[in-house]
Amino acid sequence: MATETKSSSPVRRNRIIAIVAGAITVVAIVLGFAGDFLGLGWRWMRPAAELLLLAELVALVVIERHQLFEPVHETVGGTHALVQEIHAIVSEGARNAGQVTVCGGEPEVYATAIRVLREAAARDQSTPQILRAARLSGHLRLSEDSDLAEQFEAYTDALKAFFVNPGSPPDARSRRWSGRVVIALASRKNFDEHLDQVLRRVYAAKPTNVETKILIRAKSEAVLAPLEITDRDAVLTFDDGSSSFKWGLGFHGEHYRALLARWFDDLWASIPDSYLIYSRGGFNEDVVERIRKELASMEASRGD
Repeated sequence: MATETKSSSPVRRNRIIAIVAGAITVVAIVLGFAGDFLGLGWRWMRPAAELLLLAELVALVVIERHQLFEPVHETVGGTHALVQEIHAIVSEGARNAGQVTVCGGEPEVYATAIRVLREAAARDQSTPQILRAARLSGHLRLSEDSDLAEQFEAYTDALKAFFVNPGSPPDARSRRWSGRVVIALASRKNFDEHLDQVLRRVYAAKPTNVETKILIRAKSEAVLAPLEITDRDAVLTFDDGSSSFKWGLGFHGEHYRALLARWFDDLWASIPDSYLIYSRGGFNEDVVERIRKELASMEASRGD
């Protein structure tokens, strides 16, 4: 309150001075014009009145400058702050907006997946990361059935760069990663083929930072699946009943990655640990055998 009274006192004084000066100026102007009209010898009065009027205008600008210019300065400052805030919001939105790459078939899906894996494996990580991968159609086509065997080998090699194997260097980048894999299957034959020809070969070095769960499906079907989710990217594929990559989408951006990661994590949590066939550097053969029997029983009930 004291500060407000102190600051308003000079303003009041300046206004009184301006009123008095204005009154003197008005009187001088009236007398100057009256002298011309009445023929009095006050011809000097009119130039003097004009000078007083000019001085009054200058005084008003100087005395009231805080009222004339400071509000403008405040508006300009507020506008500048608002522009900076908008720029920050737009920049953050641009960083998070990400990009979407359309993959028209298996070659494009493999090329995108391999690139994303290699880029992630080459980055230094300051915090632990999870590599997520899933195949959910219920039927996996084997590498020898495909005309893209070379691309499949390149893909599995890119995956192995994330593995921590016995004897891996202490400073290996892979030590900042762990892996989770979900594989959906609908037949015992396909399970055995994939286990023997793919999984046992990919995990031959016994990586200790990877876990794999089996999701049993009643039948194979066309579904969307997150082929892989890294720290920055995700590759979503559409698999039909023969498990070929009909098409896929590559997502770059944190909000895309986070959304697909939540989807995967919910799926992972919904599968009991009793279907965990690989962890801690080895296969759980008891689980493998139980899954074989469950798939065989399900096929028998279908009449396959």
